[in-house]
Amino acid sequence: MKKTNVMNSKIKSNRLIHIFRYLHGRMVLTAVCGIISVSLLITGCVDYGAEEFTGKILPRVSGYTTGVTNDWLYFNLRTGEVFNRTMPNRDISEGDQKERTDWDLAFCGYRLRTNSGTSGIGQGGAIDLGYGTYDKWTSVSQLPANAEWIVDTDTDVYVTMSQNDWNKYLIEHNLDFKDNPWFDPNNGPQKTLTSANRLLANSMEFSGPPPVYLPSFHTYVVRSADGGRYFKLQIISWYNTNTEIGDTGGQISYYCDELQP
Repeated sequence: MKKTNVMNSKIKSNRLIHIFRYLHGRMVLTAVCGIISVSLLITGCVDYGAEEFTGKILPRVSGYTTGVTNDWLYFNLRTGEVFNRTMPNRDISEGDQKERTDWDLAFCGYRLRTNSGTSGIGQGGAIDLGYGTYDKWTSVSQLPANAEWIVDTDTDVYVTMSQNDWNKYLIEHNLDFKDNPWFDPNNGPQKTLTSANRLLANSMEFSGPPPVYLPSFHTYVVRSADGGRYFKLQIISWYNTNTEIGDTGGQISYYCDELQP
């Protein structure tokens, strides 16, 4: 079965899985039963378990939960090389990526970078091709001739600060820990601006607390650092699709394939 034939059921399935994970954590069993009943009415007899995910999964969780605010996983889409695969800043430290052209796309939690603008000296950037339709786009010749490629900025996208980095910030600025908690019940953990792609920031929506992550299911195109190759991208889930429901998330599942010249 092609992805185009199952996209609608995939989207419904993923949204229901996100909702189920949230409710399961709060043990609201009656609500879960209601959601399952509604889903059966909407989707009919669809065997989601038989549909194998053929995309990609991040090699590890990235972002503030590792204790590092700007914990980025870098990908060279042209060669398949991955930087910082096993731990934060092991291969590329924060700031060093700006002078390198051997990476094209990066993940920090649900935030993304391209090698462009304030993130790097490359000719990268991204465009949005709209909701779904991932399989429709196969070649560079299909891309809109007047497409506006969005490059990275350091004034538009926020990432969650790690508790370690927030504590260091308080110490450096002589601020009181009790008056400036890392986590606020109404607003969640502290955040800070980072260099990232504001268009790709729309690929996943966050709400909470409690935290809920919902992908937009838009298809994006990322231009390589050398400006010569193009890769379509679609975020599928905040979760590792091969992990059971107890997964807390962060190991994102996604599709990424090169467009033919």
